[in-house]
Amino acid sequence: MDIIRSQGPKKMTDIQSSRPSQASSTPRLEEEYSEWFTVSENDIQEESKAAFVPPLFEYTPKKKKSHFLALPLRTGLIIGGGFLGVLVVASVLILWFSRDAIEQSAEEGFLSLEKAKTALIDEEYDEADKQFRQAKISFEEANGAIPFWTRPMLGATAYIPGLSQGASAQNVLIAGAHIAEAGPAFVEMADGLAQTKKSIEAGQEFSLTKFFTDNKVPLTKARSELVLAEGALSKVKQTDVPLEKRKTFILAQEQLPAFLGIIDTLESHEAVVQELLGSNGPRKYLFLLENNHELRATGGFIGSYALLEMQDGVVKNFFVDGIFNPDGQLRENIVPPKPLQKVSAGWSLHDSNWFPDFPTSAEKAIFFYEKTGGPTVDGVVVITPTVTQKLLALTGPIALPEYNLTVTADNFFPVIQEEVEVNYDKKVNKPKAVLADLSTLLFERLLHSKDEKVVFGTLQTVIESLNQKQMMLYMRDDRVEKIIRQAGWSGEIRRSEKDYLNVIHSNINGYKTDGVIEDSIKQRVEIASDGSIIDTLRITRKHMGGKTPYDWWNRVNANYMRVYVPLGSELLSAEGQTYEFPESPLDYDVLGFKRDPLVTAVESTERIDEESGTRISEESGKTVFGNWVYVSPGEEVTVEYRYKLPFKLTPGGGEEGSSSYSLLIQKQAGTAGSQVEVELQYPESFEPIWQTGRNLVPYEHTFRLNEKLVTDLFLGVAFDKP
Repeated sequence: MDIIRSQGPKKMTDIQSSRPSQASSTPRLEEEYSEWFTVSENDIQEESKAAFVPPLFEYTPKKKKSHFLALPLRTGLIIGGGFLGVLVVASVLILWFSRDAIEQSAEEGFLSLEKAKTALIDEEYDEADKQFRQAKISFEEANGAIPFWTRPMLGATAYIPGLSQGASAQNVLIAGAHIAEAGPAFVEMADGLAQTKKSIEAGQEFSLTKFFTDNKVPLTKARSELVLAEGALSKVKQTDVPLEKRKTFILAQEQLPAFLGIIDTLESHEAVVQELLGSNGPRKYLFLLENNHELRATGGFIGSYALLEMQDGVVKNFFVDGIFNPDGQLRENIVPPKPLQKVSAGWSLHDSNWFPDFPTSAEKAIFFYEKTGGPTVDGVVVITPTVTQKLLALTGPIALPEYNLTVTADNFFPVIQEEVEVNYDKKVNKPKAVLADLSTLLFERLLHSKDEKVVFGTLQTVIESLNQKQMMLYMRDDRVEKIIRQAGWSGEIRRSEKDYLNVIHSNINGYKTDGVIEDSIKQRVEIASDGSIIDTLRITRKHMGGKTPYDWWNRVNANYMRVYVPLGSELLSAEGQTYEFPESPLDYDVLGFKRDPLVTAVESTERIDEESGTRISEESGKTVFGNWVYVSPGEEVTVEYRYKLPFKLTPGGGEEGSSSYSLLIQKQAGTAGSQVEVELQYPESFEPIWQTGRNLVPYEHTFRLNEKLVTDLFLGVAFDKP
């Protein structure tokens, strides 16, 4: 049954007369508005009725009996609509005759903004402040040149084809005034950064905590003005902006919300920021540098690590090292999870991130780090090379003369990988030393930068990376961990009352081939007439390597793939995977290896589907399907699972079922994001009455969604009886 959606009152643009519109293509103002000047009186009357009389109150006289108010009402509407039309025309004419004064003041305003920007760059803060204040005066004069009684009419022209330029111009002036008003706050922050630089050069310590505290008030003031500027810019049509200025305008429209997002994030998560910076006492953090070209559950293979010590926002110590150095100090033998036994006889720090639930893997990393003699840490931070690449784009090239290298955002992946894999000193045998040296220099340059673009660009990169799981945080303090979880940065396996999907790839001796793998996820959900649900999941991986100049991209991708679905799901079939059961390399019990309690608990639930060889287990409150999947260079492999969900739907609700279906798809940390297609099919006995988002498209008893899995994805549909 098709969904019938109610329609409210139409806008004026929805009920336009059929007269041709050519105003938008003419450059002169009088030519743009000439079409409006030739509108017939009848057209104005008809459009006035359509625009200003809501259908709910529209009066239609009957043939046999006429209401005594019909004629006065209709006459009043015609006169009122005609009068409003005349006001709109008058407003356009007045704007036209006032254009010289408006344009002159506006140009002066934009010129002052440009001078303020130049002064900021040149560290001439008094001049920058002066120019921002002059810009505000100019924009206000330009806006003041528009007669006050015509301004509401200009707002109305925003919805009339060919006449929107007046409203757009007015909103640009308003936005300019608010941006100019925010300027002095940025001057104050830039001046503070300059003073900070002098303090650093004088040998004083740089405190991020003090930096945020000192800039809290001006940042809040700037935010309030920029919110108003964003609101005004959102009302400006791009086609109304002159071509020579359109690129700058579009850039401002796109960057302003992103910048406001940074400020909002800092304000709403101030407690997290202050805690991480050591405002409440000295803090030690274990950084795990995970290579997402060699995927593991929480981002990638742990090739390097770092220890960061902070107190009151001041970096006390930052040390980077290869992961196998502490691994060599491990004196305790622990049995690895079964798939890892294919490459590692014992479990250690470099394989500690086996569980996709990041808090669980973080605790394992802390455990192994302490067992190697490392200090107790307050938290764990994961960073992938994707973050490093974005930060290099901010700092610019970094020279490493010892390695005869200059590293940039463009060459970072292949240059560093080649140094690690091929060009390192075999006698010294420290292949990850180049990454440690680069990380140290990058970190120092970011911390000591006085460029506000680098400072705020770094904040934006960190927030974006946290949102996209290229970075993850874990704190052992339950209070702080709760705040991190609420922010969506914990990387945990999330609870879901209905359908759930999380596809986890673990590269086991597959070199760095995940850097050249393209994958997609297709999920077909079929709701039967009795409310039972069967999911068909198709995971396709395409190997784009084989002919690259780098050997590590031309190898077979060896992957132990786990699919996390709702607890109690029943596997019906699986195909496309490799039937493989590697033997344990050692007799662990005879050799006295210890067994990890969590690994033992998970593996004790494991059973084998004999037909497909799929390992079925329970972990993190989910049912898990596990299989080996191999993809050779130039090839494409698709693995398909069919399984029945452990719950039913009942349209309209009921004791034995639910009236709604929802699906939470979690993104694997470190991945660029699979292309996801979801197809939800429902029977005629179900009538959808609500759905999430515009991207979930309904069509003939089917909802479809096609998106890239950049962040976790949620969709839902509520059903009733037809």
